[in-house]
Amino acid sequence: MYPGDDDAQWRQFHETTVAPFWHEQVESRQMQCEDDICVQWYLYTPAKARGLILISPGRLEAALKYQELLWQLAQQGYAVAIIDHRGQGRSDRLSTHSHHGHVHHFDDFVKDFAQFAKAAAEACPGLPQYLLAHSMGGAIGALYLARYPHNIQRAVLSAPMFGIYTPGRPHWLVSLIARTGTMLNRLLQPSRPWYFWSMSDYREVPFAENQLTQSPSRYQLFRDQYAKYPELQLGGPTYNWVNQALNATRRALREAPKITIPVLLLQGGADTVVSQAAQHTIMKRLPHPESRLLRIEGARHELFIETDRYRQPALQALLEWFQKG
Repeated sequence: MYPGDDDAQWRQFHETTVAPFWHEQVESRQMQCEDDICVQWYLYTPAKARGLILISPGRLEAALKYQELLWQLAQQGYAVAIIDHRGQGRSDRLSTHSHHGHVHHFDDFVKDFAQFAKAAAEACPGLPQYLLAHSMGGAIGALYLARYPHNIQRAVLSAPMFGIYTPGRPHWLVSLIARTGTMLNRLLQPSRPWYFWSMSDYREVPFAENQLTQSPSRYQLFRDQYAKYPELQLGGPTYNWVNQALNATRRALREAPKITIPVLLLQGGADTVVSQAAQHTIMKRLPHPESRLLRIEGARHELFIETDRYRQPALQALLEWFQKG
């Protein structure tokens, strides 16, 4: 029986069952992008898969963070492919300082994802395809669905980034700071990105200060993984990342009517990372009549490393959504 995250046996189960499954059954692959950036991705394929789930992680995340979720999806008979977005995980970094959360153009994420989706589909021919996209990965996934030909049947967007939550600071001011910082950075030190205002290198935020999850067990595991594999560590975003991300969220909202498949948007009721108002806005623009928003009251941003009280409804909704198509 799978232990709950508040059970003392949960971590032991992860170390003896989930982690070995990842290391023994999940294949690491690489792809060379058109600008010579090397992107890492991961593939699990059971003998008789019922479908292929493509996962687009959020900012800061490496595929390794999805070990538990992949194990659970594998128990349901799915093949799973996860990308380490450029600039994070084990993919090539885009700054000489590896902790910079940096990207030159947000559309590069989307191009990479299209290449990754094609490679995963070729590795698992003939399977129904589904998309799970979280936070920044939600914006990437939405732009991919709107712009590229694909065979995705249904999508789940988990706490997607269609706007950034900026309490106490008007959105226009954050945008102005990002644009101004980007211009000054390009003018004064074009070869070295600058952190956005108040951002810094990776640090292990104490659980009591974190905005991501209310699960001490899952949060500690996440931090322990990044301590064990320091090459996965990523600091705050740069001015250019913030500027590019804000522009991308506006484009995603504008292009939402081009997404023709059913979309389930999972919203954390206590999310203080991304804009919930923007999530409601995009729902009004999605054309498929089955698309809907599921709000999980009390849940923070990281729905799939939340405590079971909030994570289980999200997981159950995801499984039921994919089983429909």
